[in-house]
Amino acid sequence: MCLFKEFMTRIFFWKRSILRYGFVLLTLFILSDSFSLVLAQSIYQFNKSSYSQIGRSTNVGQKNLEDYKNIKLTPKIRFRYLYRTFNSDSQETTQSNSSIIWNGWGIGQSVFKYKTGISGYTIDLENTSIGLSYTFGEEYTLTLGSSSVYSGKLTITSSDDETFNSLNVEGYGYFSILGIEYGIFEILLGYQYNRYTFIELESESTSNYWGSFGDSRGQYVTGIGLAFWLMDKYEFLN
Repeated sequence: MCLFKEFMTRIFFWKRSILRYGFVLLTLFILSDSFSLVLAQSIYQFNKSSYSQIGRSTNVGQKNLEDYKNIKLTPKIRFRYLYRTFNSDSQETTQSNSSIIWNGWGIGQSVFKYKTGISGYTIDLENTSIGLSYTFGEEYTLTLGSSSVYSGKLTITSSDDETFNSLNVEGYGYFSILGIEYGIFEILLGYQYNRYTFIELESESTSNYWGSFGDSRGQYVTGIGLAFWLMDKYEFLN
């Protein structure tokens, strides 16, 4: 009898414990569920607010795009000068190039001077070319172009002081230039090839003629340049 009473008493306490802890667990579950609901609502409100802000930002961005849709990039202008000189015991060579580039298209002038001695003759010549080019790129540029010789002078002096002169010259050339911008300045490295022919060489003292004299030469040149926008980078259109 006592054992049965003790057994029933323990069952009663177990039931109370189960009910108490079950109530605690149920309360925690309800609270956690409510917290999840509040968290979910907060996240939803945050996302809704964020989307509204994004929408307003998008509208502002679209408005700015509308404001700036009527703009254009003003042309860029470049001034360049390249130079090379080479002197040795047998020859003197000078090459100079100057050009102006507007919105990629360029025009320039090249002056080539050469003096040497060959088989008892002293050759002293100069020719001038005009060149057209196009420049690719902005900060790092590649310029390709061709040139045509339009004027020059040649003087050949023999060992017995007979002199031949010519002002009639024809020729062509091509060139390429690599450029790197540093602010408004450019560092330039180029290669130029020239081919020219002087014709109708006349002697100053006799009636002798020299048929023609031609040569071709390629050489590297280095230089500097200025590159800038004429106005602000962007300009409103009417």
